[in-house]
Amino acid sequence: MSNIPYNVWNKWDPIKEVIVGSCVNENFFAHIKNKEIKEKLTKLLVETQEDLDNFADVLSKHGAKVHRPYVDPNVRMNPDKKQKRLQMIATQPRDDIGVLGNNIFFSNSVGGEATPPAVELYKKTLGKDNVVEDAKEPWVQLLRKKITCTLPNWTLVGKDLFIDEYTEGRSPLREQSTTKNLINDFSEIKEGINRNMLFKLRNNIAEWIPNTEVHMIKIGGHNDACFHTCKPGVIVSLIDIQNYNETFPKWDVLGIAPENKWWEILTPFMEAKRLTKGKYWIPGEEKNEPLLQFINSWLDEWVGYAEETVFDVNMFMINESTACVSNYNKDVFDFFKKHKIEPIIVPLRHRFFWDGGLHCCSADLVREGDQQSYI
Repeated sequence: MSNIPYNVWNKWDPIKEVIVGSCVNENFFAHIKNKEIKEKLTKLLVETQEDLDNFADVLSKHGAKVHRPYVDPNVRMNPDKKQKRLQMIATQPRDDIGVLGNNIFFSNSVGGEATPPAVELYKKTLGKDNVVEDAKEPWVQLLRKKITCTLPNWTLVGKDLFIDEYTEGRSPLREQSTTKNLINDFSEIKEGINRNMLFKLRNNIAEWIPNTEVHMIKIGGHNDACFHTCKPGVIVSLIDIQNYNETFPKWDVLGIAPENKWWEILTPFMEAKRLTKGKYWIPGEEKNEPLLQFINSWLDEWVGYAEETVFDVNMFMINESTACVSNYNKDVFDFFKKHKIEPIIVPLRHRFFWDGGLHCCSADLVREGDQQSYI
């Protein structure tokens, strides 16, 4: 039996226990001969770890017990092989681990039967008694029944669970060439839905998370990159991805429109897409072709698709009155003031490289509260 009383029913009940990510050691790139590339990438790792440490400290000061994934300080980049995503599972925990209701879940690949690599990492992080490979565990059943689970695509709001239908393959968002197309195509996703898998999933939710209604939504990317339920009746959203009048009736929704200042900030990134494949952005290095070519060649699986994520949405609620955000946004801050939410700016300087905000870099384990109906 787990020593951690897993309990998460929404994103805003007071946080009591949480995982905050860790980054690989600053010596990871020690073998690189090009001094400039080595210095740039080392700086990126050091500052990422500093920001994650600061985030953990903020949560700890607000009363949360913080777990940090173990990262071997001696691990080094293999100079002869492209680096795998395996080395990054500690940096963004929510991609791989999460709690829904009173059960722990792990993401798995499409139809995958192999135990996800994150399982071993979080056995070390949380203790073997808290990550049990038992046939009764939901995450084990997901594997055995070949049901895909992509946790960032699942959003639990009390008695309602919202799951993005686009659970397989490449998101259409990643094929877009302009910000305008990115916005318009959020609501037009029609491909990639494995309905048989979704049917099996719906039938099992009743057992794993009792008294829960499943809603299939169409986003085409991680839910937390597109909308955030901040407290009962309050949502911050990229755009009107869903008809919120149907999914969250009477909730107050702030839509961050394309003309928002955030999009102006991204202009250099959009212009640099040719060199970065549209996947990441290191401010100030848009024209540093040797650095970008090195990343494209060796770190391709580390970087995400930053153009599909709005980090003003990817926030972390300490409780329904306190939000951690990675940057200032006047519209969001005014909206918070209206709903009596205090924002705390917790910088993530390299979020556009990792394609991960504060929500991605954490994973709730225990929050106060119980299952309620909010919709």
